[in-house]
Amino acid sequence: SFFLEELGYKLRKDDRFKLYLTNTLEMEELAQTELPGMVSLSEESHSAGKVKKEQPILVILGNPPYSGISANRGKWIDDLLKKGYARPDGIKDDGYYHVNGKPLAEKNPKWLQDDYVKFIRFAQWKIDQAGEGILGFITNHSYLNNRTFRGMRQSLMNSFNEIYILDLHGNTLKKEKCPDGSKDENVFDIKQGVAIALFIKHRPELVEGKKVGKEECKVYHSEIWGLREKKYDWLLENDIEKTKWERLFPKSELYLFIPREE
Repeated sequence: SFFLEELGYKLRKDDRFKLYLTNTLEMEELAQTELPGMVSLSEESHSAGKVKKEQPILVILGNPPYSGISANRGKWIDDLLKKGYARPDGIKDDGYYHVNGKPLAEKNPKWLQDDYVKFIRFAQWKIDQAGEGILGFITNHSYLNNRTFRGMRQSLMNSFNEIYILDLHGNTLKKEKCPDGSKDENVFDIKQGVAIALFIKHRPELVEGKKVGKEECKVYHSEIWGLREKKYDWLLENDIEKTKWERLFPKSELYLFIPREE
C-alpha cells in the first residue's frame, strides 16, 4: 500500500491486497476487542475467515511447516482429519484415519497430526469445495510410503484426478544414499527427506447435462538423488513436461506413492 502511494495511487476505503494474516488451520475468528492494536487483528481474522469458509480457491502453493508435535490442535482441523467431510458431489470423504471404509486401527497414529499433513488436508478440502484446482506443496516425504498414511493416500486419490510426486530424498534420519552408494543431500537444512507433490483436480465433465463420475486417479512418480547443488540445477532446468514420470498403480490397502513390486 505504501509503495502504491509513492507511485501516486492511494487505496480507497474498501481496497486491499488479497493478503491475509491468519492461521490457516483455525476457523475460529478473533473476537472484536477495544485493546490497542487488536482491533486490526480482529478485522483481519474476520476477513480471512470469509475467504477460508466461502471463497473458492483454485490454486494452493507452499512449503508448509513440518512439526510432528503440532501446536495446531483445534477441533475444526482435527475433525477434518478424523471425521472427513461431504463433498459437493455428494460423496463422503472418510478422512485420514480410515482406509477402505474401516478405521486404521493404528496403535500410534501420531504422525497424522504433523502440521504438513494438516495443511495438505486443508488444501484438499478447499479444492474439493471448489470442484477443481491445483495443489502444489513441498513437504516431508514420509507420507509417500509410511503405513500410517495409507488412509491419507487413499483419500487424496479419491479427491484428485492426477497426482505427480517428485521425491527429492535427502533423508539423513534414514541415512539415505544414492542407488550407486554415493552421498545424497537434502535440498534444505533439515533431516527429513522432502518431496514436491502436484495434485490436480479437474472439473467434472457434463454428458447430456449430467456430471460424469470421477475417473480413476493417475499417480506418477519421479525422483532425484545426489548432492544439493545437483538437485538445485535439475530443478531449475526441468518442469512437469520435461520430467520422466513413472506411472504408479497404488493398490489396497497400502496405496503406496512410491514404485514397489506388488
